Amino acid sequence: MDKQDKSQTMYFRICSVIFIIFIVLALPCQGNCEDQAGPVLALKQAVRIALKNNPGLAQQVNTVETSEISVFQQRADFYPDVNAAVAGQNSAQEDWFLSTELTSTLNLFNGFADSAGLKNAELELNAVQENLTREQQSLVFETFSKFVQVLTSQALIQVKEDNLEENRKLLEQIETFQQAGRLALSDLYQQQAETKQAQLELIEAQQSLNDNKLLLMQTMGMNPMIDYRAAGLDFDSWSMVLTDEDIERLSVAALNERADIKAQQYQIEAAGQQILQARAGQLPKLDLFAKLSSGYNSLGDETFSEQLKDDSLDATVGISLTIPIFDRHLARNEIAMAGIEQRNEQLTLKQKKLQAGLEIEQAIQEYRTTQQQVEVVQSKLIFARQSLQSYEERYRVGASTLVELIQARTGYVTAAFDQIEVKYNLITQEVALAYYLGNMKPLFAAFELEKS
Repeated sequence: MDKQDKSQTMYFRICSVIFIIFIVLALPCQGNCEDQAGPVLALKQAVRIALKNNPGLAQQVNTVETSEISVFQQRADFYPDVNAAVAGQNSAQEDWFLSTELTSTLNLFNGFADSAGLKNAELELNAVQENLTREQQSLVFETFSKFVQVLTSQALIQVKEDNLEENRKLLEQIETFQQAGRLALSDLYQQQAETKQAQLELIEAQQSLNDNKLLLMQTMGMNPMIDYRAAGLDFDSWSMVLTDEDIERLSVAALNERADIKAQQYQIEAAGQQILQARAGQLPKLDLFAKLSSGYNSLGDETFSEQLKDDSLDATVGISLTIPIFDRHLARNEIAMAGIEQRNEQLTLKQKKLQAGLEIEQAIQEYRTTQQQVEVVQSKLIFARQSLQSYEERYRVGASTLVELIQARTGYVTAAFDQIEVKYNLITQEVALAYYLGNMKPLFAAFELEKS
């Protein structure tokens, strides 16, 4: 065989291998491939996507940027303003006039309204930054909760699939025993109905999983998608167990240090600065002004530049003092309204503290209840498994009825799901307690996120 024939043979072998690989990859996936279809979504990835894409959080970021601009503008109010004006006029006698003017005004005293305005803007900025921090915490907590709901639904599907498989195996046994005349036809009908019920429950569990996946995508700010699988959690790494001493200490601190509480405290201080701004209306106002003007007249004998520089040039510097005598009670009414606004902000703070206290106490009770449920459910699952095994053996020898076996299997399936649900619920309650206490630093560190 010459070199050309060898090259052709090698070429056809390579093409054949590529074609076979293509056919294998193109074949429909069977068996467990359905469970592995679609991308795998990790919790850290979900949180990062949510912080990047969530529209509500983006709006809060825009609010912070708007407040930063307000602070910049309030600082600029301390600077003088400079204005230039040019006017021209042409008469019927074919002569024309030109006037130029450059003016500047600098406020020397306005009752400290400018200082109060700057302080108010800075406090408003602090408030919206704290609100942004709380919004981030809320989004992380919501994403975490929705992700755990998806994991719970995935685990429930596994339980339902196992239950359906066991019911199918039992149905085959009953069919064999019934054909041999060892069981009544009613047992066969009853097990057929139970198998269909198990299949129905699996379909409902799959629908619940799809719904939870869509809710997670919505929280993440993504387009609706269900073709993905949530990666499992390492419970030890995400656990945020708090002692009773920690809970008591953080509960007291939360009523003053939680981001939304701090934001409202800044709002009260900002309202106080608005009162100072309103009081400035009752005080004199002192401005320094300067004006430089010049002009040109076509009827004059001098040139254009000579008239602008010499003949028409005029400079003025002066001080303007404005003393309010009667403003139709405008300043007084503004002071009164600003005072009412501050009292409203104080009432809002009280409401938020009451709400925070309620949320914290509820979170503590739910956390402790879930801790107790973990031990109870674990024992329940062990007993339910033992009961099911016992009834399966008794049913094989005819010592128990099919109804008793079905009840035992139902109890075991319920216990299995309860065990999964309470396991995920415990970690959710741990994170919820940290969220309501405002102690999100450990969680943010786990997600490798900045504080804000």
